Amino acid sequence: MAEKKTQTVTMQCSCCGKELKLTNFYNSSSEWGFFNGKIPVCKDCIEKIYLGYLRKYRSEGRKNSLQDAIRRVCMGLNVYYNDSIYFKIYRETKTEKEDISLLSAYFQMLQLNQYSKKNYDTTILEDRVNNTVGLSQTGDEESISEKTIKFFGKGFSNEDYLFLQEQYDDWTARHECNTKSQEEVFKQICFTQLKLTKAEQKGEDTKDLNATFLKQLEAAKLQPKQNKSETTSETQTFGTLIEKWENEKPIPEPEEEYKDVDKIAVYIDVFFRGHLAKMMGLKNGLSRLYDKYMEKYTVKKPEYDSDEDSEALFDAIFGNSSAMDDD
Repeated sequence: MAEKKTQTVTMQCSCCGKELKLTNFYNSSSEWGFFNGKIPVCKDCIEKIYLGYLRKYRSEGRKNSLQDAIRRVCMGLNVYYNDSIYFKIYRETKTEKEDISLLSAYFQMLQLNQYSKKNYDTTILEDRVNNTVGLSQTGDEESISEKTIKFFGKGFSNEDYLFLQEQYDDWTARHECNTKSQEEVFKQICFTQLKLTKAEQKGEDTKDLNATFLKQLEAAKLQPKQNKSETTSETQTFGTLIEKWENEKPIPEPEEEYKDVDKIAVYIDVFFRGHLAKMMGLKNGLSRLYDKYMEKYTVKKPEYDSDEDSEALFDAIFGNSSAMDDD
């Protein structure tokens, strides 16, 4: 039975024209119906486009060229853009170089579940309601939106609102937040963090606040003892993690000498699936494969007709009759 070869799904980059595996393309949440749910421009070409805009904006003397370049790439590819995500990644990467670490980290962040259905249309809608929360696009001005005040409630200072929003964005960017109950838990965690910060600044006792904070983390299943296996997975499902790993560092195709050299696939088809089919009395390709494979290991009893059988029995007891006739 010929072994079936798994066909690798590929698509063509609309920029460089190369036919590449799907792992060379970022996922897309665009409503434009991209093939296989992927951005039709490969990762390498997106990096080149990004660097092109980055050099252009820097030559124009733009103060926030990195941010503007990423936003422009997102706009062109109909990819979700959010200032909070950008600033979070910017603080973590801390780069001003013309490399792709910032862009790559941004696109990887978008693989999280909470951004799976968002695209640049979402960005436009958010800009209409609330152009930005906390730092403006210039990074110099501070503004508080009505949406933020409504979400956290009235009575806080501008500095408090900025702290609460920044912490809330950070928590929801790192962990799943798809339901109202999850939103409320993260909101309470932010309130407690604000109280802890103020109490520590004043030198007050924080024992009760620390206990409350730990209880809230436990309720959200975010304590270190509960979250050891999730610190690197951002609480994603296993299927989502596989997709993420394949996008970041896919497993390469095996070399020719390593392609099923032990014929393990054949052994599974014969001794597991074929044997099972035989036991169940099924007549299909697997059971026939099992019969064919076992035939060379099977010893068959000689078959005689009635006369030959009697003669063979006589010869076995009294010796060869033809030899006696010769004597």
